[in-house]
Amino acid sequence: MSIVFDNVVKIYGSVEALRGVSFRVGEGSMTGLLGPNGAGKTTTLKITVGLVRPTRGRVLVAGMDPLLEEHGVKSILGYLPERPVYPGFVSVRTLLRYLAKLRGLSSRYAERVARLAGLSKYMDSKINALSRGYLQRLGLAQALLGEPEILLLDEPTANLDPAARVEILGLIARLKEDLGATVVISSHILPELQQVVDHVILISKGRVVDYGPLEELARRYGVTVVFRVDTPAPRSLARRLIDLDSVKGVLIHDGWLEVHVEALASGELGGILEDLRGSGMVRGFKVKTGYLGELYEKAISSA
Repeated sequence: MSIVFDNVVKIYGSVEALRGVSFRVGEGSMTGLLGPNGAGKTTTLKITVGLVRPTRGRVLVAGMDPLLEEHGVKSILGYLPERPVYPGFVSVRTLLRYLAKLRGLSSRYAERVARLAGLSKYMDSKINALSRGYLQRLGLAQALLGEPEILLLDEPTANLDPAARVEILGLIARLKEDLGATVVISSHILPELQQVVDHVILISKGRVVDYGPLEELARRYGVTVVFRVDTPAPRSLARRLIDLDSVKGVLIHDGWLEVHVEALASGELGGILEDLRGSGMVRGFKVKTGYLGELYEKAISSA
């Protein structure tokens, strides 16, 4: 199920929130809608789900206008808003069953989405007793009601600590595979997203700067990934790694290396380092910086 924006403009009073936005989200993709707060991400998602009418331009979701009730677009959409509000005094089970009923679904769907979102053990918990991470799981559960073909998730990792962000993104990736849905994740927190998205839409000040497959954009803008590699033989390892075409630079430190590699080859380098760990030349390694931030900055500066 694809999403198409064609020269979409949205004006709130004197504020032009979207300025001629055009992009396409392909069926089955995991797309990151990336940009700082105020860039137009939430407006874009609200227009997609039919909650906001564009001032000008055309929007198609699975070939249908989301504003026309007779097209039934909402029946194929699942939406997690940026700041969902829940009645804290009811249980998770009560809320999910009520929301299922509103969508014309039986109560068994509440149990299914709770299981998918990892909430089964908390069905009888009051909502105000849930941690932030589990509140996000609750938001995912309600978005999954009816097994939608398109999932729109607005800042699903907002206000979470780094470990919880990675956990929620991992859950979203698994849900996408299980359901086969098209997923759009809006976020201003970039490093973790590169582990799960395969396409990106880069938005700034109401304009789409660029969009497309992540690998294609990484190649176009020449972004790099930085590895920290702990090694007992930094100079010997540096000589070995610098011969790789994808390695753009190696900085030698006492007991470790800083290796700069093309983003598209980061997985290949990780495999090489893992093999060298077995030989004792590498004690350990980790990615110091991600490349989505660099990709975004390069795209903005060249726009």
